[in-house]
Amino acid sequence: MTVYVPPPQVLPSHFIRDTQSSSSTRGTVLLIGDSMIEWFRFRIARWCKAARLKLYVVIWPSSNLIWWGKTDTLAAFIRKWRPDYVLIGLGSNELLVPHIEKRRPYAERILSQAGEVPVVWIGPPNWTEDKGINKMLLHLLGEGRFYPSHRLVLERLEDGAHPTPSAAYRWADSVALFLRDSALYPLPLTATAPPPGKLARPDEEILLKPHAP
Repeated sequence: MTVYVPPPQVLPSHFIRDTQSSSSTRGTVLLIGDSMIEWFRFRIARWCKAARLKLYVVIWPSSNLIWWGKTDTLAAFIRKWRPDYVLIGLGSNELLVPHIEKRRPYAERILSQAGEVPVVWIGPPNWTEDKGINKMLLHLLGEGRFYPSHRLVLERLEDGAHPTPSAAYRWADSVALFLRDSALYPLPLTATAPPPGKLARPDEEILLKPHAP
């Protein structure tokens, strides 16, 4: 299966860097993921708010590529919110899965649901060495559409896997800088980062039930 990569022209005209022109909303971002983005979302929401971008969030605890790939969940939320940009935070529940290439068709199916909407995949924040998920996602998406979270050193909660709130905020800051400065389709975030610790809530968020569809 060949994954369609949209041309740069798909970025809507209101995605501009002139933050002085209007106080109106400049675009919408959809963030989907597993439980790893629980605290992450509050800091990304602050970045979006500072840039006058709406943020919608869908968290599906315990989810993996199979769950999202075998359903039209992403497509359904894209129809619901009509985002201009999609962030995908999945892969943590594939960290220890062997023969990871068997999961590639599900990742391709997830990406195909985005259609022409620009996508950046936020790689899993590894707490241990993975068995190939990051390499597979990087190969599938390319450097401009994949953020390698596994390179970060993050403090963890008692479960040893999930980042602490403060670590999740630093993770979000690092991702935001990538989206602004290095992504294939740059997200027009502010030149100056929001003050450390400043958080915001997404404009709307949905928590799905933590079990297979």
